[in-house]
Amino acid sequence: MCGIVGGISIEPFSGLAESGRLDAAIDTLAHRGPDDRSRATYSDGRAFFGHRRLSIIDVAGGHQPLSNETGTVHAIYNGEIYNYRALRDALAFRGHEFRTQTDGEVVVHLYEDKGADFVRELSGMFAVAIYDETARKLTLARDRNGIKPLYYFHDGRSLIFGSELKAILALLPARPRLSAHALAEYLRWKYVPAPWSIYEGIHKLPPGHVLRAGYDEGRIAVETRRYWDVDYGVAKLSDEREAIEQLDAKLRAAVKSHLESDVEVGALLSGGVDSSLVVALACDIGGRPIKTFSVGFEEEGFDQLPFARLLANRYGTVHHEEHVRLDPMQAMPLLVRQFDEPFADSSALACYAVCQVAAKHVKVALTGDGGDESFAGYGRYEEVLTAQKRSGIWRGLRDRAIISSSSALVSPEAKYLKRFRHAALAPLERHEQHQRLCSDWLLNKLLTNAYAREAGPNVFGEHRDRATGRGWSAVDVAQYVDLHVSLPDDMLTKVDRTSMACSLECRVPLLDHTITEFSASLATDLKIRGGVRKYLLKKLAERYVPRELLYRPKMGFRIPIRRWLKRGLLAQTEALVVDGALVGHGIIDPQAFHWMVRQQGRPWIDFGSQLWGLLFLEQWAREYLGE
Repeated sequence: MCGIVGGISIEPFSGLAESGRLDAAIDTLAHRGPDDRSRATYSDGRAFFGHRRLSIIDVAGGHQPLSNETGTVHAIYNGEIYNYRALRDALAFRGHEFRTQTDGEVVVHLYEDKGADFVRELSGMFAVAIYDETARKLTLARDRNGIKPLYYFHDGRSLIFGSELKAILALLPARPRLSAHALAEYLRWKYVPAPWSIYEGIHKLPPGHVLRAGYDEGRIAVETRRYWDVDYGVAKLSDEREAIEQLDAKLRAAVKSHLESDVEVGALLSGGVDSSLVVALACDIGGRPIKTFSVGFEEEGFDQLPFARLLANRYGTVHHEEHVRLDPMQAMPLLVRQFDEPFADSSALACYAVCQVAAKHVKVALTGDGGDESFAGYGRYEEVLTAQKRSGIWRGLRDRAIISSSSALVSPEAKYLKRFRHAALAPLERHEQHQRLCSDWLLNKLLTNAYAREAGPNVFGEHRDRATGRGWSAVDVAQYVDLHVSLPDDMLTKVDRTSMACSLECRVPLLDHTITEFSASLATDLKIRGGVRKYLLKKLAERYVPRELLYRPKMGFRIPIRRWLKRGLLAQTEALVVDGALVGHGIIDPQAFHWMVRQQGRPWIDFGSQLWGLLFLEQWAREYLGE
């Protein structure tokens, strides 16, 4: 795992090295790669690379950038290429010479053979940058599911990229303006979805995309294209026995490939279905117990340590567990600096806590992330399926009547009104509403006029529209949307930033693209059956995991926000926001915020997640915009 930064320009990047700005930019990524650092310039200073390395494969010899035999093609990358051995053998057979044993060197030689299509050959998690001195072209590529991040700034005269925003910001002469559109998207979803970032002029390269940048009549021209997408329109597999056998083989292959490392590999273990299955397969395939890591919380109902311990005992893992006490006000500034842009998924606190524990013992850890998105584990998927079966005109008219009459008496944000409002929606619109942080009504109330006008198109709706009309089931469409939005921009962003804050590489075998493609071929009945979500995955897991871990109520990796608000966090949040940066910069209407705080004390209102999102936004604004 590494941190990368670089750029291409029509003019030399004058003074970067001499002023120390390039070194400063590289070292903003030191947490992503504490083992090694490097920099290089090309084309008379019109292109440069910087790199920080966490050494996992070819620890001694994997220094980057990596170059071809003639020294004209250069690459840096962040991630792991799991099929590199097979690729290396094929490339060597075709005459390519290798100088190292590291996985990333295959990228350079694949590019020589296939140009920008090299990325289709890779299996793994990666953000790759290749500079071709002969063609004077920069190529950026991001893995299929968006496990690894990649940002870029483009102003027509230059393009600068980086693993994190902080590396790009360190190279710009001035901080870009806040993007009003991205701000509205954050308040809608609790994160900024691709292709936007919180700053104007800086974008995220979407998952499964390639970017090509080159010189064109006095400017840097940029073209992006999708090289991979998941297709739920393939022939559906409905035979349960055959599906279990295929899934078993594919999962075992994925876990085996993710165990490839020159350093010890451990695993994060929550005691849920997904992480338990990954740990069980890792122990079975590796032929020996691995180190596992779990954290528990003091709050009743939020501790899963007994479940994790059950699986650890079953496989004799070298198990490490800690009870942690989370202090949100103490942790928030660290998270703000790590994420660089607003991010309101409160489970990032819990994820950071378990990564801290694991990083004391290993440099690499497997996780169970992605199982819910691939195999329909969330309750919202079951609701989509149920809504499809029960939808009817009279039910919708009844719900709308209740909403209309009740909204005049209480806030439209009342919990029971939200339930009726969601019930009156079409199944896929209901799926979207379940993931909202702020409704459009609340968004318009909170934002001042200057920012409310910038609220743009609905990113969930755009992906939903792309999938609709293809003959897919509603559950398929909902999964497609989540794989393109909430998975990369929420779940995987959370795992990447919190693990990298601890210099820990997290690998996600359930998101190997072969598993994603296989899950898209499953009939809905193999995902949700008889009220059991992730039906097929659980049936397979019965071979490896105790049943009491498979069919218990889903807990998730949560933190007790509502309890914290009652114990003083609400007052602390109010004190920060009313005299803070959001109000001072004219972003948030203070009267609307005061209204939210007052409403939080009413039993029919719960603004816990929204207030957490505003607290993070306030802390971010103080750090990056100034008070």
